[in-house]
Amino acid sequence: MHIGVIGSGNFSIEVFNSLKKMNGISIIGGYDSIQASNFKTFKTLDDLLISVDIVLVLDMLSCNYVTLSTILKQSKHLYIESPGLLSRRDLSRLELLSQEARVVLQIGLKQRFYNFYDDLEKHDVLPRMIDARRHIKFNINTTQLSVVDDLMQHDIDVILGLVNSDVKSINSNAVGVYYKDPDIVNCRIEFYNGCVANISASKIADTDIHSTELFQNNFHCVINFLDQYVQVQSSQSHVGDLKKDWGVRSNYNHGKDDYIFMLTKEIQALQHSILNNIEPFAGISQYLQLQSVTGKIKEQLERNFTANV
Repeated sequence: MHIGVIGSGNFSIEVFNSLKKMNGISIIGGYDSIQASNFKTFKTLDDLLISVDIVLVLDMLSCNYVTLSTILKQSKHLYIESPGLLSRRDLSRLELLSQEARVVLQIGLKQRFYNFYDDLEKHDVLPRMIDARRHIKFNINTTQLSVVDDLMQHDIDVILGLVNSDVKSINSNAVGVYYKDPDIVNCRIEFYNGCVANISASKIADTDIHSTELFQNNFHCVINFLDQYVQVQSSQSHVGDLKKDWGVRSNYNHGKDDYIFMLTKEIQALQHSILNNIEPFAGISQYLQLQSVTGKIKEQLERNFTANV
């Protein structure tokens, strides 16, 4: 499969050299992207589309809805790393175009490709309760962050992937302790399968915390995103009399999931979806579901938010 790149973003010569080593794909060149040896520079979008099967959009500042729709209409598979500048209406239209062209449209939901998912496959994970916390230490440079979009959205998508059920109800509130926008947000999401998720996020904490805990019958799991490890505690084993400790603890540690590693996994998943003609694990429908949930949270915060005045 021949791949073309639009924009640069986090794309670099190091990323390009790493992707060249992947089996079954060939990075041909880019439009409005980096310059490197063996990486062709295309002067027009049409020239790029003639030469490739897949287009990676790595910077939306080099692209817009018209460009994306043109790519899909030319029956090219498409990966959009950060579609945040697109409206929900445009995203829905792109979804329809991809279905009409019978091509794969994948979104850059990198949190769906963490190594810990491989670890959790060793267990029958059907969480009944989830507690997610993402608190970042107060810093003058973080005051402009959106607690929902920049902090909480990551954990919401992880939860949606783990629960695999439609959302039944959402309740959220927020407080502006230092500023007139939310510093701390708390959200409770109930799912139709009975799972309940409590999510909190803060940009004024004393220390950094980023973890998600899963609870179900005979199973407790802690996912530590800062140190990137998973700890599973389960009583589903023949260990005899448990007097002081409950169950058996298993720690699965991996190296840090850096940008190159995550992008490689995303492209491998895209390739898998194309070859097997299946919906991508991080497709446009999953992204729209995420946007629907975060949109409802922000709508509620407009009513429930208490600001510092």
